[in-house]
Amino acid sequence: MKIISLSVLVIIIAASAMTPLADGACPVGGCVGGYDSWTASAQEFMNWDPPLVGAVSDENTTSSSFNSGSFRTSQPLGEAITKTVNRTTSFSASSASGVYVAPGSRVDQFPAPGMLKSLDVIYEKDVMLDVSSSRSPGEAHIRGDVHIPAKSFFYENGTLRTVSELAAFLGGAGISREDAVVVYSDSFSSGEATAILLMLRYLGHEDVRALDGGLDKWIAASLPMETKENMRSPVSYAARPRAELLVDYDFIKSDQAQMVDARSFQDYGKARIGNAILISPENVLEDGRLKEVAELKDTFARLNASRTVVVYASDLYRASVVWYALQLMGFDSRVYTMQDWQAHEEKMV
Repeated sequence: MKIISLSVLVIIIAASAMTPLADGACPVGGCVGGYDSWTASAQEFMNWDPPLVGAVSDENTTSSSFNSGSFRTSQPLGEAITKTVNRTTSFSASSASGVYVAPGSRVDQFPAPGMLKSLDVIYEKDVMLDVSSSRSPGEAHIRGDVHIPAKSFFYENGTLRTVSELAAFLGGAGISREDAVVVYSDSFSSGEATAILLMLRYLGHEDVRALDGGLDKWIAASLPMETKENMRSPVSYAARPRAELLVDYDFIKSDQAQMVDARSFQDYGKARIGNAILISPENVLEDGRLKEVAELKDTFARLNASRTVVVYASDLYRASVVWYALQLMGFDSRVYTMQDWQAHEEKMV
């Protein structure tokens, strides 16, 4: 079998595209688009940086710039071709594993879905923020994203940095408080995305959402990825802290809220704060993302929806996952830190 190079193949197809077919069928690009349309499609194909799961770039690796927010679909992403908005190009949907997974949308299922971003609707304005702490430069990620490891926002003892430090990190990465931000990490269950989403909300960021299922589901849906690192021009991040999201010791002692312990069953069995009930991240997650609404209703059945819920854990990652699930289910949920409780030398019961 002879091997035909890509350039030769392109020339052959181009020649056939310009020649009318005997049976009246349209060439690649369609009867209306003609050669210009085919050229645009071919150029997109040659420039397209396909999903590279776990790939690392080297001197011979090339990738084109792409804003992952530059397309929005009005048809299921399971279709063979996903059309882009404000562009004349398209890309084929085929996963690296050979099995395509249609992402669909679960936004309308939740009572308060404002902080959930489905895979099938990404806008031009969206700033994709990758907070994966384990990703190294050169590894595949969502095209056009900005990478700030979640651990960068915390001190070594697990507490959040000061408001001024957090704002400096974001502004230095080119993110302003007015941006529409979509947060994701390698795995949604890690709690990195929800922890940084909580942090952004604490800073007063209104338009911020977590990507449903994170990078795992993005890869499964065979959506655009690249290996190049993206940079945005520095801006000023004007934080307007919402202190009520991270409650203090006095609020806990006032007995105004229902307490939820998001630690492990073993830790909960040893001691807990007050009359806290156990709801761990494992209770609200399934297959790498939040459970369906009916299951979450059962999980939260013991909670009074009219009262504030305060979630705590040994770290903000675990607490934020449960906090996020409560938010989507319409609860007024907040977070308390174990470090603050320990700082007041309080013992658990």
